[in-house]
Amino acid sequence: MIQKLPSKTPAILDIVASLTTIRDLDIFEFSFIKTLAEMLKVDDISLYKFTNQNEHCRLIKYSPKATVEGAEPESIQVETVEVPTDIKLARDNIKLAGDIYTLQKGDDFVTVYPVSGLQGIVGYLSISLNHQLSDSENLVVSSLLSISQNFHTLLEENQKDKLTGLLNRKTFDDSIAKIQNILNSTPENIYLGDEKREGNNGSDYWLSIIDIDHFKKINDTFGHIYGDEVLLMLSQVMKKTFRPKDLLFRFGGEEFIVIIKVANKQEAELAFERFRVAIEEFRFPQVGQVTISLGATLIQQQHAIASDIVGRADEALYYAKEQGRNKLFFYEDLLSSGVFKEKNEAGDVELF
Repeated sequence: MIQKLPSKTPAILDIVASLTTIRDLDIFEFSFIKTLAEMLKVDDISLYKFTNQNEHCRLIKYSPKATVEGAEPESIQVETVEVPTDIKLARDNIKLAGDIYTLQKGDDFVTVYPVSGLQGIVGYLSISLNHQLSDSENLVVSSLLSISQNFHTLLEENQKDKLTGLLNRKTFDDSIAKIQNILNSTPENIYLGDEKREGNNGSDYWLSIIDIDHFKKINDTFGHIYGDEVLLMLSQVMKKTFRPKDLLFRFGGEEFIVIIKVANKQEAELAFERFRVAIEEFRFPQVGQVTISLGATLIQQQHAIASDIVGRADEALYYAKEQGRNKLFFYEDLLSSGVFKEKNEAGDVELF
């Protein structure tokens, strides 16, 4: 006898199906906690993800209800913060007692769940309610969390360079598209790094393309194993030098890209120059001293196409190589000083 399939799938499966259509890590994380908030009717829900600095974490907090009179009916907070005392307490108790920790704060109950990744626990999910979650509710949360963690890992592997763990070339193109939306004030929720899209807020995006000097000579002299080690250790210095919210990419081969959002060019120059000096002073095993050359540019609305932006930074990088390497140059400085001449044709620049 042929049995008919159910005409309607269970709601929980619809939720899973909807979440697994997302291909963007930031949007996936926000959609996941918003989905849980709507299911459980929580007061607020927070996701704390650890950064390279153990005392800090990346916070995504969703509040379905306005906490201040006259405020928006819902709010999303995305930023880098110090690890809260409650999360430290939950972490210690989960290590000793189990997978879930609940504490009472005033009239609310806060339940904390560990978030696992490829390298163990990578963060915690915190849910605040005016009552304790039931066993069935805890089971739903834990099950959805397990599914989301597996899917998140797949997304992360797809967006990360396998050797260095930095963002990959495909993710760079997606990030530039997000910045385009921000610069053009596209009226949709866009999340980039550690912030919600709220226009430029008086800050600018700056991009630097970074190239390892004489990298071919390193490979030829010491072998590709040590060459890969240089790439890996450089990426580690990069993660320690830049902020958790800065976007770090391995662009291909020995080329890297960094995108930062700062108030002005002076701050951008300080950030990029700090990294150049950090690499110059670092001693790589067997290889010794390695230097880098950098070309930087402002990401402007009229030059928001990825190839145009990279092309401008690459012109400045090429000039840095010509000037003896181990230097940083900004495209805008070279243009204003007359070193570069910009033609009328878009993206066509030549040196005098």
